[in-house]
Amino acid sequence: MKKLILSIAVLTGFALSLNAQNSQGKTDDMGRIALAAIVPEQATGIPQEARQMLVNKMSQIATQNGLGATAANPRFCIVPLVTVVSKEITPTAPPMQAVNLDVTFYIVDAASQNIFSQTNISVKGVGQTEDKAYIQALKNINVRAGQFKGFIEKGKEKIIEYYNSQCDVVLKGAQALAGQKKYEEALFVLLSVPDVCRECFDKSMDLSIEIYKQYANYKCTEYMAGAKAAWANMNADKAAEYLGKITPDMECYADAVRLTDEITQKMLADGANVWNFKMKQYDDSIEKDKMMIQAGKEIAVAWAYWGAAPYFNWDWSWLYQQK
Repeated sequence: MKKLILSIAVLTGFALSLNAQNSQGKTDDMGRIALAAIVPEQATGIPQEARQMLVNKMSQIATQNGLGATAANPRFCIVPLVTVVSKEITPTAPPMQAVNLDVTFYIVDAASQNIFSQTNISVKGVGQTEDKAYIQALKNINVRAGQFKGFIEKGKEKIIEYYNSQCDVVLKGAQALAGQKKYEEALFVLLSVPDVCRECFDKSMDLSIEIYKQYANYKCTEYMAGAKAAWANMNADKAAEYLGKITPDMECYADAVRLTDEITQKMLADGANVWNFKMKQYDDSIEKDKMMIQAGKEIAVAWAYWGAAPYFNWDWSWLYQQK
């Protein structure tokens, strides 16, 4: 489910300032204001086919109104609550199922369990079965309906307000995660701050560089230990695999170069052909701070895709108890 949501979301980038954010590349999606379009498992009673349709509808609603959908930061979500108001058998030949649905869309902060914005729409559908009638009704949701503009605008304002008023909490939370060596998660938190929240964004970028350095040095120690162990077993290829992960911004880079030289000399002394492995080099044309921020983004996105358990397993009972 989460990979499906991610796949859908990655295709739909956007921004608070539509023109400005739409001009940016996909790698910048993480720092934009965006909503994760989600139909939680707790939203029971929705036919499986209709779930995907709702995800698509919610993504379209966001996009049509200057936001978009991404699962890069699933803290802020757009989720549906669907209620069957009535259902009946039509007096036709053949008889058909007819349903009247009440659909409420919410923009929420899944972490704090706050509702930022909501709007409601009623739709009707007819089909050979109740499920088909249900799906037909959802197809009738007009994503261009005017009510959705205010719905999205209010949600955006609340998200910006959150970062402007809670920036210190965001930064301290990231520092606490880094203190627990949860560097990837800390980077994810920092690099998810939208760039329209300028002051908080700048502070987050600065802190992300510091935490990236901590992460890089932590990983460097790990890679060097692996390389030394491999070389102790005279496994040059395995050693090269570890050494190849060490980049010039890591503190142990000089040690890695020395080990590389040691391996090279040993192999040549033993009559082997030239060992072609070379340590990575800086591209001096690239600003190091920008490089570290970009590296941090890649780490954070990878963490979100493969790890991110807390963010993809929100407890939604607080919302769906209202049904």
